[in-house]
Amino acid sequence: MLTLRLKPGEYLVIGDDIAVQVFEKKRNYLEVAVEAPREVPVLRGEVYELTNDRPAFLRENRTQTLSERNANIRRKETLARRADAAQQLNTFLDRLESRNPELGKEILAMREQVSRLNGEIKT
Repeated sequence: MLTLRLKPGEYLVIGDDIAVQVFEKKRNYLEVAVEAPREVPVLRGEVYELTNDRPAFLRENRTQTLSERNANIRRKETLARRADAAQQLNTFLDRLESRNPELGKEILAMREQVSRLNGEIKT
């Protein structure tokens, strides 16, 4: 696979009758223009994949934008805080259960709720 880095305004030619030009980068995407004969289908990847397999040579992961990376970091931090809170609640429930065994059913229900909040149980 050939990998090229093109600046806005630059273009590449495929064969004698297909040209692709890169325009400016806007936020999270690049704008491109494709000139090809009518008989050559030009489809977005998600449209192509509705009826075909993803081409094997394509890279699986696209580069994340800065805002996507930041959102993922915040998501991981939130999940870590949630897991810590669930652990603290379970520790509290352990102590409560050891002191009050008659609350077994209620404590079990609370543990299920804690698990749901922590994303461990799919409802």
